[in-house]
Amino acid sequence: MFSLKKNLKFITIDQKYLKTLHDSCSEVYYKPSGYESKPYIGILVEDNGIEYVIPLSSAKEKHKAWKNVDTDRFLIFENCENAESGTKDIYVKNRDGTFKHILSVMDLKKMIPIKTGLYSEVDLNPSKNDSTAEKKYKVLLNIEYTFCLKIIDSVIQKATKLYQKQISTGKVIKFCCDFKLLEDKCREYKVN
Repeated sequence: MFSLKKNLKFITIDQKYLKTLHDSCSEVYYKPSGYESKPYIGILVEDNGIEYVIPLSSAKEKHKAWKNVDTDRFLIFENCENAESGTKDIYVKNRDGTFKHILSVMDLKKMIPIKTGLYSEVDLNPSKNDSTAEKKYKVLLNIEYTFCLKIIDSVIQKATKLYQKQISTGKVIKFCCDFKLLEDKCREYKVN
């Protein structure tokens, strides 16, 4: 069963490694440009010495139709009184008239194996040297981090179930990374 590696942390991943995995399995999230401004962020978990990262992805219009929780994904959101118009942010009106502000999504089907030397921990602490954009981004990351703390047990349970089902049956469900193939690629990958 997966567990947190020490404590909940957000990590960024080496781009060359992501490209290698993406070249082997097209379901791996990989963005060849703009990585510096919006890095691959994920939660680090491990099982029997194998580390995995569960990715967070920016909210998109299509996520409005998603449930808050599903068998293989989670919406990360905050409830608010008003939806800010004129922004690219994603809002869904709740039954009580308030709004759900979708911040990001956690897609368990896209989790990938990782090893030490291929990731670094994200510093969530604001610094006086941060630009305005960096400060705003860290505020968002801290809100997401707090939300993830609340659901982490469920995340780990569902990630474990998804992983074990694929490994035991050998069947890769639609839109899911091929965990066994990616584990082989991870073992083969040389860390500089």
